[in-house]
Amino acid sequence: MSESAADYNAISKIAVSVIIPCYNQGEFVLEAIASVESCQEQVYEILIINDGSTSPVTQKVLSYLQEKGYQVIHQSNQGLAAARNTGIKKARGRYILPLDADNRIKPAYITESVAILDEHPEVGVVYGNAELFGEKTGIVEVPDFDINRLVAGNYIDACAVFRRTVWQDCGGYDSHIPQKLGYEDWDFWLGVAEKGWQFHHIAEVMYEYRYRSNSMVSACNIPQNRRELFRYICSKHIGLYVTNFANIFAQKECERLAEQEKTEEIAATLNKTEVKLAVLRSQLEAAETELQVLRARVQEIEAGDPKATIKEIQDLQEELGRSQGEKQSLASQIQDLQQQLAQSRADFEVQREEALGSSQRHQQELEQTRTQMQAQLDALTHQSQQQIAQLQAEWEGQLQERDRLHHQLQSQMLQTQATLEQAQLEIAAMHTSKFWKLRTQWFKLKQAFRMTNPVKG
Repeated sequence: MSESAADYNAISKIAVSVIIPCYNQGEFVLEAIASVESCQEQVYEILIINDGSTSPVTQKVLSYLQEKGYQVIHQSNQGLAAARNTGIKKARGRYILPLDADNRIKPAYITESVAILDEHPEVGVVYGNAELFGEKTGIVEVPDFDINRLVAGNYIDACAVFRRTVWQDCGGYDSHIPQKLGYEDWDFWLGVAEKGWQFHHIAEVMYEYRYRSNSMVSACNIPQNRRELFRYICSKHIGLYVTNFANIFAQKECERLAEQEKTEEIAATLNKTEVKLAVLRSQLEAAETELQVLRARVQEIEAGDPKATIKEIQDLQEELGRSQGEKQSLASQIQDLQQQLAQSRADFEVQREEALGSSQRHQQELEQTRTQMQAQLDALTHQSQQQIAQLQAEWEGQLQERDRLHHQLQSQMLQTQATLEQAQLEIAAMHTSKFWKLRTQWFKLKQAFRMTNPVKG
């Protein structure tokens, strides 16, 4: 087999191109590559895009990978969106799987996604659930696709398998997002939905997400950054937001009320705990008073009260022991309640801050969306008014032209009628003239002559 034929066969077997952008994450990228290579079927290729890394460790790791035959593409630092676009342009697979350098995929992600996309041509994107590792652990179960949920906020991670034609339809990832803050995957999914592609959710863990407090996502959650990103994405996809505004507003209001109910429930629990704590404190004070009385009686007996008996002393000692036990029990209960109260107050404060912050964010987002849609509506109204004015002017011009042609036609008809009447008068005058009479007699003589002298053949 020739070398070109072998290359062609190798390319034809590639179904998925795994795109791994890397910027100073050399300590993680080997794990990402190993997770891809755990796939048993060799239907993939791996492209690593060095987005201008400056870390010596990263540069050393990438050089090692390049020496081992891995495809490493170098470019100046242009951001995550541009790095993915660079990799996809060089990709040979019909399907694309973006994988961040610090994450990992499950072995079945590639093969299951290929099977779904091959069988369902209407599906453009396949995504799955995630498993957290690193600073936080747990399973993240994401819901099935819902356009109303997606326009309200992104819940589909970039680590999804999609058709190369989907990327082409959307013009790739947007590398002009303000300050390269992020959300390029959310912007991309909204563009995919606008193009009419369907999403398929695999309800199993398909990839592992490394949770880091200093990740790129943390910058997106700074209020001013989040506001700028939402404004940019909502303006870019205003059509989706205009169409789904009622659903977005209703969902946000529902979430706000749910958070408010949760906050009120915590506050009620806090009040009940405080009441119970007050009751226990009252019981503790009564037990301490009774204990003091018992101690005083014991002291009297020990001082030699002749009326006291050994049995009374024993009874008092037992009652004193019980009272001390009750006091210790009440003290323990109070301590537990105080700890619960402190925890409840802390939870309440956290919940209240989250509710206030979420409510403020929701109000800001709704206000921004409302403002943008109003601006869009004003622009459409202005454009419609201009079009109506233009159509009205054209219609009036056509009416004027019709009136002009009507008058012109009437004038021509009157002129033709006058000419016809004049011709009829002239014909009538000719019929009464001597010339006409002589002409008539001439035709009669000519006819008679033909009848008396027929022409011989």
